Amino acid sequence: MTRKPKYHAPLDGDFESIVAAIADEQKPTTIHIAARPFLKWVGGKRSVLPELLKRLPESYDTYYEPFLGGGALYFSLQPERAYLSDINFHLTITFIAIRNNVDGVIHNLKRHASEHNKTYYLAARKKLFTEKDPIKIAALFIYLNKTCFNGLYRVNKAGFFNVPMGDYKNPPILDEDNLRACSKVLKGSTIKQHEFSQTEIHRGDFFYFDPPYHETYDGYNGAGFGDEEHTKLAQFCDFVHKKGAYFMLSNSDTPLVRKLYSRYDIEIISASRSVSCKAHQRGKENELIIRNYKRRDAGK
Repeated sequence: MTRKPKYHAPLDGDFESIVAAIADEQKPTTIHIAARPFLKWVGGKRSVLPELLKRLPESYDTYYEPFLGGGALYFSLQPERAYLSDINFHLTITFIAIRNNVDGVIHNLKRHASEHNKTYYLAARKKLFTEKDPIKIAALFIYLNKTCFNGLYRVNKAGFFNVPMGDYKNPPILDEDNLRACSKVLKGSTIKQHEFSQTEIHRGDFFYFDPPYHETYDGYNGAGFGDEEHTKLAQFCDFVHKKGAYFMLSNSDTPLVRKLYSRYDIEIISASRSVSCKAHQRGKENELIIRNYKRRDAGK
């Protein structure tokens, strides 16, 4: 059974009651909006979007992204029907707040931007885990994401965010136009906090999986994502396949990953790595795109 981070709120009642405090009518989007991820995220997919986009299914019903992170592929696609989820409580609260009350988030972010310094940053790290107002939680989360080292999300064994402040002269804490654009796109989405294995599967839907990569950084939620979790994810992908849904998965090029998905279509692409604080340890590495389908126009 996958371990739970100690700081997570309950996955049902309490979470839903918090969300209810910022609930608003959701209206689906019908036009493409110039929106990009409003968070920096380790393993974000902006650099490989062309590779992902050309490998999408020709058609599908609802778009699912169970490891949401920054949501680069989602914001690029802007599907009419989307189900977005993540195990990270603060991340999902932030996406919901942007969808439902972007004005409130912007108001709080303006104050964070005006007060930013190291002392304020360290106080904000502690405040994130005591704040009860979902709008203020979202603003704190975005502020910390924009000002911490390398946009890294890491928690200690007790489940508390412990990333040091980054050495930025003028960090882009508030991008009001993009936040408003993201809010409009998110109106057509359902956003939930839970594990990938709790996602329902329906025939004809499309799943994009972007888990913590095998044998790389896994300090995302305090519980880790090791061999056991990767094996369970592969089993879930088997369920997706048997149910008649589509999936595309990004992961490291390791022997275990290749073994787990040997029955599916596996392709190698080159992707940037930027987690290390040392420039010589960053660069291009091979990673895998794995699918249970092939496009009829492949190779054209």
